[in-house]
Amino acid sequence: MYENMSYKIYKNCISNTNSKKIFNLVVKSCQFYCPSLFHRDENYKKTWLDEKFINKIIDFRKNYKKRFSAMYDSIQISNEFQKVLFLSNLDLITTKFLKVDKDELIVRGMQLRMDFPNDKRNSYGWHQDNAYDKYNLYSKNGAVLWIPLVNTNKKNGTLIVKIGSQNSTFECSERFKKGTKYSSEQILVKKKFLKKYKSKSINCPKNSALTTYSGIFHKSGNNTSNHIRFTIVVRYNNQFSKDFKFYRNLR
Repeated sequence: MYENMSYKIYKNCISNTNSKKIFNLVVKSCQFYCPSLFHRDENYKKTWLDEKFINKIIDFRKNYKKRFSAMYDSIQISNEFQKVLFLSNLDLITTKFLKVDKDELIVRGMQLRMDFPNDKRNSYGWHQDNAYDKYNLYSKNGAVLWIPLVNTNKKNGTLIVKIGSQNSTFECSERFKKGTKYSSEQILVKKKFLKKYKSKSINCPKNSALTTYSGIFHKSGNNTSNHIRFTIVVRYNNQFSKDFKFYRNLR
């Protein structure tokens, strides 16, 4: 376990076997939604880093946008994907990090991200996870587990955090619109707050959980490699604290 006041890295929280199960789910989903590219008799020996697989999924996303979106969305709610994560006991990491009991936790969401090379359109600026859900007022009552399935570094756009910003409230953020023709709304940290903290790019070994607080300022770096960065993101919150959304709304 690597440790810092703003984050901790818990090594090998996803087994190679479970990583392979998720990979097989992605391949099966690609075969279903785009059989013209993904044939059932093909073998991808290097799994997430297999060059043939990477080239095919880049082609899939580029030339079959609606089908790719359908495949991507279906994986997020797949029983197999969520089962693998629950059986990996990620809640035990969270109980250590937040110093709470398991029955105090809620799971806000489980997501498999696919960050493609040189894709700036779908990147997020500096943001706080708790500015989106507002489940807990206090940053340290929520945790975000960022789990890359490949080794991450500056080249493939690993996570960047603002050291010390974990004590901030979600009032540091506001809504912005990004883009013109395909505008999308993001909730980003105001510039005046970003200046207070230094940035740190954190290399994280594959299958390890880079664990941060829900209010820390963070963003992914740009992926300038020739591979896709596959990352699992799981978010937890403390439901038995008085700043929890449903409790504080009673006041």
